[in-house]
Amino acid sequence: MDAITTFILILIFTVIYIFLIEVFTVLFRITGLTREKSKFQAISLLTNCGFTTTESEIIMSSKARRRVAIISMITGYVYSVIIVSLFINLLNNIEKSDFENNYLIIIVSICVFIALILIAKLKFVKKAIERVIEFLANVIMKKSKKENIITQLDVYGSDAIVEVVINDIPEVMKDKHLVEINLRELYKLNILLLKRKNKIVEITKDTIFQNGDKIVVFGSHQNIVDLFRSKIKNMELLDKEDRVNENIIELIDNYGVDAMAEVSINNVPSILENVSLFDSGLKDKYLINILMLKRNDRPLVVTKDTVIEKHDNIILFGPYKNIKKIFLNNEKDNIN
Repeated sequence: MDAITTFILILIFTVIYIFLIEVFTVLFRITGLTREKSKFQAISLLTNCGFTTTESEIIMSSKARRRVAIISMITGYVYSVIIVSLFINLLNNIEKSDFENNYLIIIVSICVFIALILIAKLKFVKKAIERVIEFLANVIMKKSKKENIITQLDVYGSDAIVEVVINDIPEVMKDKHLVEINLRELYKLNILLLKRKNKIVEITKDTIFQNGDKIVVFGSHQNIVDLFRSKIKNMELLDKEDRVNENIIELIDNYGVDAMAEVSINNVPSILENVSLFDSGLKDKYLINILMLKRNDRPLVVTKDTVIEKHDNIILFGPYKNIKKIFLNNEKDNIN
């Protein structure tokens, strides 16, 4: 391959590389990250530079983000190999006569390259490209236009500050005043800001949420997702006795599919009822380890013969899916 062809290919692949940064920025944004964080992740992964511990936890906490991250890392690696190979080929084949005889082609190529970069930076062009990418990504990911859009602004352990665009009001919030929903007591959530028709609206106890509202929420990230993705249907209809008998899970930290969580036992799961930890198969079958046990506000040594009792408080580690299945749904044989 001659030097001029190699030079033009480098310019073409550079334009494609810049375009890919925008593609992966939009993909990360769709998964719930802000544009700033999405762009940072896209550049970090495509250039194989890595990212900070805090940022990596945000990526690992979402299955969709992990998939996007894997694809972007592979794409970045392939592009790095291609561009480095082209530069080596250019250096090996470069001759002064090539540039002297083809200076017009080189100048035109550079002008086209600069023009494409400048055009791509125009706001209306950038928005048009983002809309196309977002539309295609939503089709591929099968996201509904009526689905609430959840964007994670910042994370604090198991809690987060999240922006929610309400396209489908959750059942528990429909036609109810804020005081009736009781978000703070039932879901441990606080509404920090409400924007309606691009205007900030004062939040009061009589506020009723509408489709199209944009709200900023602080609280348990899992509760926010469950509430606004319509997984919680009629929690406000549960009577007091039912709520008291439910186990309470508080996520301490997560590590991909695994998590460290604190569980307040108000209803002993069937697999743990009147059996030792060893006989329950909690560790061998479900990969869950009990790290600490507190009973009557006193820590106890956890052994294979320990029997979990009502009102115990435990800290455990294992697949978060299994933890929820056992301690929330009390299902014995429905764990993969």
